[in-house]
Amino acid sequence: MGLTAFPIILLAALLAVGAASAKADPVPIDGRNRVVLASVETLRDPSRALTIADMRGEAADRFVAASPPVQDHSQGFMADALWLRVEIDVATTAAGRYFLTLDVPNFDQLDVWSSWGGAGALSAALGDRVPMKLPNRVNTAVLDLPAGRHTLWMRAVTTGAMVLPLELWRPEALWVAEQSRIQLHTTLTAVAFLLGMTALALGTALSSLAMVLYAGAVLSTAIHFMAMNGLDMMMLETHLFPGNDNPFVWRVVSGVFDAGFLLAALPLRRHARWAIPVLAGLALLGTVLLVAFYPFLDEHARPFLLLRPSGLMQTILAVGIVAALQCRLAGHRPSTCIVVGWLALAAGNLLAGLRNAGVLPWTEATYLLPTYAPLAEMLCFGVMAVGVLRAERTRVQRIMVAALRRNEAELAERVTQRTAALARANAALRDRETQLRRILEAAPFPILLFHANSTATLYANHRARALFSGNATLAVRLGRELHPDPADHDRLLALLERDGTAENVEMEMRDVAGNPLWVLASMVAIDYQGLPARLLAVNDISRRRQLEQELTKAREVAEAALGLERAASETQRQFLAMISHEFRTPLSVIAVAVQNLGLKVKEDAARARLTRIERAVRYMNGMIDACLLDDRFEGAGLVLRTGALDLTALVHDTVDAAQAASPGQTVRAQAETLPELLGDAPLLGIALSNLVENALKYSPRQGAVDVALRREGGEAVITVADQGKGVPEGERERIFEKYYRCAGTGGVPGAGLGLYLTRRIVTAHGGTVGVGARPEGGALFTLRLPLEEALALERNGPLEDGGLSA
Repeated sequence: MGLTAFPIILLAALLAVGAASAKADPVPIDGRNRVVLASVETLRDPSRALTIADMRGEAADRFVAASPPVQDHSQGFMADALWLRVEIDVATTAAGRYFLTLDVPNFDQLDVWSSWGGAGALSAALGDRVPMKLPNRVNTAVLDLPAGRHTLWMRAVTTGAMVLPLELWRPEALWVAEQSRIQLHTTLTAVAFLLGMTALALGTALSSLAMVLYAGAVLSTAIHFMAMNGLDMMMLETHLFPGNDNPFVWRVVSGVFDAGFLLAALPLRRHARWAIPVLAGLALLGTVLLVAFYPFLDEHARPFLLLRPSGLMQTILAVGIVAALQCRLAGHRPSTCIVVGWLALAAGNLLAGLRNAGVLPWTEATYLLPTYAPLAEMLCFGVMAVGVLRAERTRVQRIMVAALRRNEAELAERVTQRTAALARANAALRDRETQLRRILEAAPFPILLFHANSTATLYANHRARALFSGNATLAVRLGRELHPDPADHDRLLALLERDGTAENVEMEMRDVAGNPLWVLASMVAIDYQGLPARLLAVNDISRRRQLEQELTKAREVAEAALGLERAASETQRQFLAMISHEFRTPLSVIAVAVQNLGLKVKEDAARARLTRIERAVRYMNGMIDACLLDDRFEGAGLVLRTGALDLTALVHDTVDAAQAASPGQTVRAQAETLPELLGDAPLLGIALSNLVENALKYSPRQGAVDVALRREGGEAVITVADQGKGVPEGERERIFEKYYRCAGTGGVPGAGLGLYLTRRIVTAHGGTVGVGARPEGGALFTLRLPLEEALALERNGPLEDGGLSA
């Protein structure tokens, strides 16, 4: 209900004060087809707690005559239950079945009790919240009236206007009377639906948001029509809203779409900017009301919310009229349709408000005119939407014409640009052809261009002319005459046909003198000045073939020499093995004899001579071991017999042995305790002994040799430092070469194998060995071995011995 209806309701309430409470006369039931129950007494029940027993008992004297009459006037909106009492006098000839109708399609519930029924038995019930028993447009119930004077009690509860146009109908007369009404309401509702679906189709086809919103407003209004005229209850037995809710909810939906239509159709940004946030806020408020409040609020509280659907619609209506009027005054002609349409809707709402307040009687006209007033609004909106579409079409046409003109100008400009670009491209193409000919002439190998079908020569660079025609006019055809073996020509064409290109095909060709030459031929199919052609590039490899033949002969000679060398090496190894066996026996005899003599001889001079003999024997054994070890390197390769190796113990053992062999010199050891690693202990012992013996050999007679072992990151580092002359910087790498000895060492015995073997052994273990100079003088040898195997031993324990080829 609109805000304008409240003063009218208040006036009606004041007029109702002091109404007569005389008992109403009975309504005669004398056989007429339609009997209006006009003499009705009422009793308001604010608590909704009274029962039919109370109506028959203590509350019977509280009934008063209705003012205004409930048949013709609304009692307004109320949350109370309204009890009605009607006396009827049924003639004997009129007794029988009647239909009790409540000629209001939207009424929550009306319960009916009769005096001829049981004390508390319900005789009939009708309304939106009662399952329909009779398919009719208005609320209808069946009453079987007996002859005599009786009383009907009715309890009415509704969220709409409390109006009770009650009538008793003969069944056949009711169906005849309803046919014309149903036809009228169906026609008007169908017009609304047809208008909405047409607008939706147009809006979808034309991608017009305003038309789609208009379609939503029309379709919502059409559903509102069905709820107001009762067609939805007759067809579906329920209103088109969850919970059989108040049909004015659909007016809120329509109002939301109306607000969106105004925002999309009217030029509000130019003429009524204030309306944009107001209409948007009202639309959002209506949406929140529909989604949040109506499905969950108590049904008794819904009609008395401050923001009722009708009140929200009135607010949107007022804002829309003012905004549309402002746009019309600013010169926007389509706004006239909105002003006229919403003024018609406002008039209908005013008429409905006066009717619901009881100021105007409840008649067919006062019900139908406000109900279908939105149809006039929708028609006006439709006229405006058509105008908006027409204006939009005109605007789009202007835009398209302007765009076509721009496109025409751009097309002409592009044609001009493309023509100029084509001329530049042709010039560039000619330049490129000239450059290509220059490139082909500068190519370091012959290039020929043949016609694909006739094999006639189309182009040949100067190298091709010199090779195949002696710089004369080239009349060569791409045919078998170029090849001593015609099969080469067929093979080249087959590769071109199969792969699309033939690259570096080795074959034999003839030069201008008919001499054969070996070439790498490459061929590709191209388009040359609109003709199918084949490009042949020839790379003369005759010299390479000659070199290959010479290299083949040289390789055969080298293989023969290598066989001789291997035979000599085998002879050498056999000789070394024999010498080793022949030398070791007498040396062992000498060593044993020296040891026995050492036990018997007491003189110092004799002991010194025995010591020199023992040292010479040890030296000779070392020479034999070095030669045999070198033979292992030069043979099938060094085989490491790896196992768990204690590097700390190895350093101490080597130092002790060196000290025992050289009692006149000092050998000092400083070794950290390191984890065991994998290695060949005998070979590493030889490598370390070679370094220590080399240091003792080149140190002064009373000098000292320092051997140190430490850990640096993931490596074990062994250093051997002496106090000799050191190694010149230019010879520090060469001393590890086989048989190489530094200058000035001729007086010191040696074969030049010790350091060479040391590097080979260390390298086989994945390490390095090098030499530098000590700051205080002397040489400093540094041996580094990786500790990854040592770390593995720390985690997993010692490994079994194994072989490792190096």
